[in-house]
Formats: sequence, C-alpha cells, structure tokens
Amino acid sequence: MQQRMSLIVILLFTSALTAVAMPIDWHGKFGVDTTLIDNFRRMDATGQVTNIEDVGANGTQELQLGAGNHANASFQTYIFQLNPVILINDAATIKAELTNGTARGGRLGDSVYQTRETNVAHSLYYLNTTNPAGSSLYWNQLYVELFSDNGTYLIGRHSDHWGLGAVVNNGYGRWDRHVFTRDGISLKLKINNFFITPFWGKVSSNGSLTAATDAKEYGFSLLYDNPDRDFAFGLYYAKKVSGPQNGDYSSDVDGDGAPIQLLQNDTKLTDIYFRKSFQDITFSIEVPLFSGDLGAVYTAGSSAKYKAKAVITDTRYVYSDRWKFGVGLGSVQGDDGGESGFGAAYLNPNFQIANLLFRYNLRAVSAPDAAGTPHLFDAYISNTQYLKLYTEYTKERWIWKGAVIYARAEQVATAGAKAYNHTNNRQFDATVSQDQEMGVEIDTSFDYLWNSEITIGGEFGYLFTGDYFAYTNDATKPNSAANSYMMQMNLAVEF
Repeated sequence: MQQRMSLIVILLFTSALTAVAMPIDWHGKFGVDTTLIDNFRRMDATGQVTNIEDVGANGTQELQLGAGNHANASFQTYIFQLNPVILINDAATIKAELTNGTARGGRLGDSVYQTRETNVAHSLYYLNTTNPAGSSLYWNQLYVELFSDNGTYLIGRHSDHWGLGAVVNNGYGRWDRHVFTRDGISLKLKINNFFITPFWGKVSSNGSLTAATDAKEYGFSLLYDNPDRDFAFGLYYAKKVSGPQNGDYSSDVDGDGAPIQLLQNDTKLTDIYFRKSFQDITFSIEVPLFSGDLGAVYTAGSSAKYKAKAVITDTRYVYSDRWKFGVGLGSVQGDDGGESGFGAAYLNPNFQIANLLFRYNLRAVSAPDAAGTPHLFDAYISNTQYLKLYTEYTKERWIWKGAVIYARAEQVATAGAKAYNHTNNRQFDATVSQDQEMGVEIDTSFDYLWNSEITIGGEFGYLFTGDYFAYTNDATKPNSAANSYMMQMNLAVEF
C-alpha cells in the first residue's frame, strides 16, 4: 500500500508539472546481477566450530553456516535509481534521486513480509508470487539548486563528493549501492582556480525537536584545481555534533545484546587530497583523519576519544588508448581493543578495491532478513594495509580489467590482551594470537557496451585466503583458512 501511494504521489506530481509546462529531464539506472560465492566462510571446517552467539566467542572470525549447513552463497540483486531534473527557470532547478529498498535496491525474491498459510495450496501458490508490501519508494536526494551572482546554493537533501571518494562519496558509479547525503545547505563558490564549499546539515532530529536530541554537521571544503598544470590540492573539514539526549546511535562492543546509547558526541573529519599529473601518469592521494569524542562506546556516561586515519593512494599510467596500468596503496587503521579510545577508520562502502575481499558483508549471508542482521552491501574497508596492481584494456565495445590485491590486517589479536573483532565489531579478551595475513586475490572482469545505454558485464575473483580469517580465539578449536571465489554476471541500463 505504501509503495502504491508513493507511485500515485509521483504520478500526480509529474502531471501537475506537465500541466504548467515545466520541463522534466529524466535520468537514472537499473541493473540486475546474479552472484555465486563459493565458501563464503573462508574456513576449512564443514560444521560450526565455535558458538558465535556467545559473548565469550566475540573474537572468532567464523561466520554462521546457512540453513542446512551450507557454506556457498547464491543470490540475485537489483539496483534502481531515478533522477528527475525539473527546470523551474534560469535561477532555479529541482533535482532528486528516487530509489527502492535498502542500498538502492534489493534481492530478487526478498519479500520478507509475505504471509503464507500452512496448507499445501497456499504453499504452492506462493512459490510463484511475492508480496511487495515491505518495499517502498523513497527519496535519497531532493533539493533545489539556486544560481546567484555569488555562487550556487544547494538546499535540501543533496549529495557531495571529495577526493577519491574514500569517505565522502556521491555514489555516481554504475554499481554504487550507497549515496552520501546531507540534509541542509551547501554553497558552491568558484574564485579563479579555487573551489570553496561551506555547508551545514542536520544529521538526525528524532525525539523532541530540541537541540538536546538532534545531531548536526557543519564545515567546508577548499580545493585548488589548476587544469593548466594538472594539479589539485585541497582540504575537507566537517564537524558532527550530537546532543546529550540523542538516542539514534548506540554501541554493543561487548556483544551482550544490550546496546549503550552513544548520546553526546563531537567528532571531526579532516580529509586532505592531492592530485598531480605528469603527462601520462597521474598520482592521487587522500588522507582522511578522524578525531574528537565518540560518546559512550564502552561505558554508559563515559565518552571515548576517537582518533583514526587512513592513507589511500592511486597511481595510473595511460600507456595508450587501449592500455592503462595502475598501482593502489592503502592503509586503513583498525582498533587495538583498548578502552582508552577508539581507533578504527571505516571507508565509504562505495569505495572498494576488489571483487570479493571487503566487498560484501558476509555476516548477512546466513540470515539476511532476520532482525538486527547486517545488510549484504554494508561492507567497509577497515583495519587493513593493501597493495593493488591493476590493468585495463579497451577495444571497441569491450573493456577488460584485471587486478592482483594483497591485504594484511593493521591490528590483530595478541594472546593475553584486549582485542577488537572488525568483522562483528566486538571487543574481546584474546587467548590466542591472530595472524595478520588476509590473503591475495586475483580479479578479472569485463564490460560489453551493447549500446550507449546498456552494458553487459561479468566478474570473477579468487581469494587465496590468509589465516587471519581462520581465527577462532580458542586453542582447543583451531581452524584453517580455505580459499574462496566469486562469479557474477550483470546487466546495467543507464539513461
């Protein structure tokens, strides 16, 4: 019903604009894919080695087996994005992004709200139908763009992008599942080669409509971009402040099922970006720095200091019109498990470096629709140091890509000390030391441009799994890592 009402509102809105002859430019994308992940648990064991629901098992990297003790995953997903642009006049334009479901889409057959009676007739009937009552259309973006003599104003729910997109990422990529949003106002100024953008936004305003329960963001970005010298350098600074009674954010690092509300916190993001081109070689680096007071992460009434950083570099060499080569290096800080502060950095889930490693939240495979479980695409690069060698070959309508990625953990458990599990975000007491090696992944993919709007693609990734993922934190229940691979076919329509 909610979805039908949303469609009716959109149709009425469109009809009203058409009646007054306001031009609407429609853009968007739709994509479907089918994916197979062999041995998503990345362990040799065919049974459950540790009880991952126990508080004492917070340290294990083991993932829950699927129903029937299955360790392979197979799923089909879709992505949907509609971007209407309404031209009001020369001084104002309304822009929006309309999507459906979490992460701009969902899984085929994922209607968790369908009701089924127990008799055979209803069971057979529902094998071929789903009830979409659980899905609704909503606005990822909806804002007005005002053009004035002193700059361009973006007012409403809009997006932003900075640097390589490691933290602030607008999700413009073909298969980007997320979008960075700001509910507020941004002013874009250009002075010669300087681009200045001050901004203010409301992060949340649940509870009472007072300052004690809301959370807001403010800051600016300053970028110097000189195309004549192929040089860019800039700084992004944002401060987020949450009121003392804000209950939107919580922490459950001990895994006891009783989350602690973070309440008042004050965090900062200082993101430095640099890019320089030397003829056919382009070097880029982004350094996000996180700091401030994170709130009651460990103990109610006591705020934890937040200090983390990441360093992301990319060097690309354009050898010819057909061949490109590149090297990516990154270091993303993890948490050491101590309670003096919190030290893990999490990159934007749109920023990915591999076809399999870091790309999926594999905790969601076994019970994707259960309450409190993570979403498959809520996957963040964190606690890692990586090296990526990649190449790209283009010929007519074909684009072929290949890459080799090596990754190791930045922080691991040490026997006899506190540690932090970055897979399930749990703190634990380590009884066994953990290996740093995450593994080596070999990737290949292709895109065939059927025409200017339709792309058919395929991906393959093989992970030589490191012993980091075999960790159980129990000397009496050791395990060993097992290799994993993924295969995917996809179809994307962009208009």
